[in-house]
Amino acid sequence: MTVSATEGDSKWYVGIGGTTGSGTLTATAAVANFTASASADYDTSSIPVKLGIVLENDNRFELSYQSIKATDSSLGTETISGVNVDYKLFIEEPKIKSFAPYVVGGLGLYEWENTAQYFVGDDNLHGLSWNIGAGGVYGIDNNIELEATAQYKKINWQDIRVGAINIVSDNSGTELYLGINYKL
Repeated sequence: MTVSATEGDSKWYVGIGGTTGSGTLTATAAVANFTASASADYDTSSIPVKLGIVLENDNRFELSYQSIKATDSSLGTETISGVNVDYKLFIEEPKIKSFAPYVVGGLGLYEWENTAQYFVGDDNLHGLSWNIGAGGVYGIDNNIELEATAQYKKINWQDIRVGAINIVSDNSGTELYLGINYKL
């Protein structure tokens, strides 16, 4: 028996889960012919929520929101919030009592809350992200499935200009997700 939407079934689903991961913040400052770079490693966690649709070919299109807590001994805790749009290409058709693997790719828009400790000005940083990974779903019944994903994510932040200094920064890291989906 398949978990995918059939005629008369809802193709929409909602999901919630948790992530854990790690990443690196890299920043480069340039003025005239001088450049300096720095990086910091951190651990992450979040509770993403998502809305998805099962397409006719059993692949999926999802819209998700997550507020990532990034923690490091030198940075403290920072909050990075964003919206992702992902496409999941299934290797096998999802079925009840069976694991169906997929590959995933997506894009996102993120905002880093300015703590005034790291940036000049009152504005938050905005960035564009991309991610790629692999995962799968396990169908419990027609309406509920468990989902697990491992992915790499990179966020390129807007450039900051402080006088003659131009600062370019990005975050990159890995993320493990475990969650549950419910078909509406």
